[in-house]
Amino acid sequence: MTPSSDLDRVVIINDRSARIGGASNLAILSASLLQEAGVAVTYFAGDTVGSERPASDTVNLAARPLMQQPRLSALASGLYSSHAYDGLKALMARVDSKGTIYHVHGWSKILSPSIFRALWPVRGRVVLHAHDYFLSCPNGGFANYRRGQVCSLTPMSLDCLATNCDKRGYHEKIWRSARHMVREHYYPIQQFAANIVVVHQRMRDYFARGQIDMSNIETIRNPVEPFLDYPIEPWKKRDFFFVGRLEPEKGFEDAALAARLAGVKLQIIGDGAGRARLERDFPEVVIHGWKSKGEMREILGDARALVVSSRVPEPFGLAALEAVTSGIPVILPDMALLGDELAMLGCGSVFQSGKVEALAGGLRRLAGDDMLLRLMSVNCLRRSSEMAHTPASWRQALLALYDRVLERANAARTSSQLTARGGISAGHRLIDEAG
Repeated sequence: MTPSSDLDRVVIINDRSARIGGASNLAILSASLLQEAGVAVTYFAGDTVGSERPASDTVNLAARPLMQQPRLSALASGLYSSHAYDGLKALMARVDSKGTIYHVHGWSKILSPSIFRALWPVRGRVVLHAHDYFLSCPNGGFANYRRGQVCSLTPMSLDCLATNCDKRGYHEKIWRSARHMVREHYYPIQQFAANIVVVHQRMRDYFARGQIDMSNIETIRNPVEPFLDYPIEPWKKRDFFFVGRLEPEKGFEDAALAARLAGVKLQIIGDGAGRARLERDFPEVVIHGWKSKGEMREILGDARALVVSSRVPEPFGLAALEAVTSGIPVILPDMALLGDELAMLGCGSVFQSGKVEALAGGLRRLAGDDMLLRLMSVNCLRRSSEMAHTPASWRQALLALYDRVLERANAARTSSQLTARGGISAGHRLIDEAG
């Protein structure tokens, strides 16, 4: 798909300009794909200039992530960053046109809600990409991190505000709730139909619970590239793998304990704050740390299945789909948005979320049935194209989205102009009649 003649430029807005985490990886990928298609791209980031510039026109604010700032500074700038507001306003004055799209990928680590104050005048041409739940839920996960449970409360309700669900304590929950209110003040998505992209259709239920106007919410699944560039025979392998951050919400301890109970070997590709605890309590687990794509290919060639043990409702589950598109079956919790879908397509199995014994039982089943694994692997290769975009099809979906957004913005502008002209004409008639 070629860019629309109405599309002049895409301004990609993200906390980071480096490949750190899913949202940043996708923001940078989108910049590359759009430029390859001949679209003018400006990349606006809160961090410092790195070794790579996502776009030929890249603006870095040289600000530090909140977690690296002094506490009081982080509390203040996380609620409202004047630096981010001024920087974005200056950029908009330089590049804005009726055909400019502003695509927001991430704002909670550096940029703050102040960017939404700058974007409000051009809200008809703004796209908000929901890689997480922060637009609806103040802690971003619809999860009670203290209990390791999925949250069923209405976001920002009295029950929600009274619940200590944050990983770092109730003071952090209050701060995040205040930030949520600041964002809604400058960009009230409960009152107007913002252009929002969700990465899985089941996210819509969570956004509806947050009382967000659903009129212009669209589903565009993330692009996925397989872990492996060649098919393997996982039913001939014995080891299970966990790929991801070693943080409590990812359930890495659940995976390790379930593997021990099931008597299977677990290997982990990833790192994080929980690594020391994992090494101490589960010495039998092999921890590789973070690896490059090439290194991961070599390691995952020994995979029988991938274990996803997250305690929160993962919006997409990139690692699961990277495995499935490689022919590697997945076991994942029933609260994962992909869970029912993968099970229905025969690409994996689900277990009751948060139940280690249920996960252990699932591992035993997959470990002891080679024919089942072979069937799942074949289904993975046959059906995986139904579950995610390729980079090329993702670019096409983004360009089609931008066309629809500009069409709506142009229609709204025309309607506003006609209304204004009608008001002026009516005023003239009243003057004439009075004269």
